[in-house]
Order: sequence, then C-alpha cells, then structure tokens
Amino acid sequence: MKGHRLAGLAAVALAAALLAGCAQKTDLDSGAASTLQASVRAVAGLAASNDYSAAIDALDALQVELDKDLSSGLVGADRGARIQAAIDLVRADLAIRSSPTPTPTPTPGPTKGHDKGGDKGDKGNDGQ
Repeated sequence: MKGHRLAGLAAVALAAALLAGCAQKTDLDSGAASTLQASVRAVAGLAASNDYSAAIDALDALQVELDKDLSSGLVGADRGARIQAAIDLVRADLAIRSSPTPTPTPTPGPTKGHDKGGDKGDKGNDGQ
C-alpha cells in the first residue's frame, strides 16, 4: 500500500512539474518531455512494486536526463527548477522507504526453573 502512495507521489509530483505551463512551448521541448515522462513512469512503476533500489536508480537516470536537457536548452530554467524540486522530494521519500527497518532486539527475561544455585550444565569449570 505504501509503495502505491509513493508511486502516486512520484507520478503526480514529477508529472506536474513536467506539464505545468504547457502553453509555454519554449520552456520544454516535446521530445524532452516525452523522454522525461517515460522516466517518471519507470520510477513510479518500480516504487509501486516496492523495488526502491531500482526506483532510485531510475531516478538517477532521470536526473542525468534532466541535467542534459537543461544544459542543451531543451528544458527551461524555471521548468527545470520545478522538476528538480519534484525529483528531490521523491528521492527523499525513496531513501526513507528503502532504509531497513530496525528489528527490535528482544530483552531476555528470567527463565523459570533454571535459577537454582548456578549453571549445572557447565561441568568443565573448575573455578579458574
């Protein structure tokens, strides 16, 4: 269930950043938009299947693509900043979800019937 929420977050946040202001044709090249949207779908799908490590790898690939598109002018600075903010948000969520959950260590309690004058099972101990 949590993976589905993350997938929704990834899809909504990144898609919104990609598509916001579509009327400004110079802000986002249509080919770049298609490539970035495919990457967003990949991140969302991997997150939905709880494969957070692969989702982070796909997000890294999306980051490389965004950086390339920004430097070549296919994505405008304002649009790039919105996409970057969404990538950062999704990356933080993926990092939290991919970190192992600590397993509580059980605390030993008193054992019944074994506390009668020492350990009788240690026959080789001569007190040294």
